[in-house]
Amino acid sequence: MPDFPMEFWEGQDRGLTIKEAAEILGYSRWTIARMIERGELKAYGDGKKKRIPLSSVVQYSTTHAVVNENQIETKKQIRRVSKRYLKTKEKLERLLK
Repeated sequence: MPDFPMEFWEGQDRGLTIKEAAEILGYSRWTIARMIERGELKAYGDGKKKRIPLSSVVQYSTTHAVVNENQIETKKQIRRVSKRYLKTKEKLERLLK
């Protein structure tokens, strides 16, 4: 799945929305919500503010064979999300200096 070691992703815990996690994994939002209820994905917050750590999505996708028509796009989506996270983190660090 990702080309990066799991240690890289552990520090990238930007909270994803249910919609973002659904797009990355190729599931519906309802399926993601049920996965959270069953404890298959970690999440924090409640209601519309619920967030799923990026590392939880990456861990799930690497330990479960997510095979569907969106599989090819999954890697690209994870990279896009992680790049957005890193850019935001860099901007915040510059502002705090």
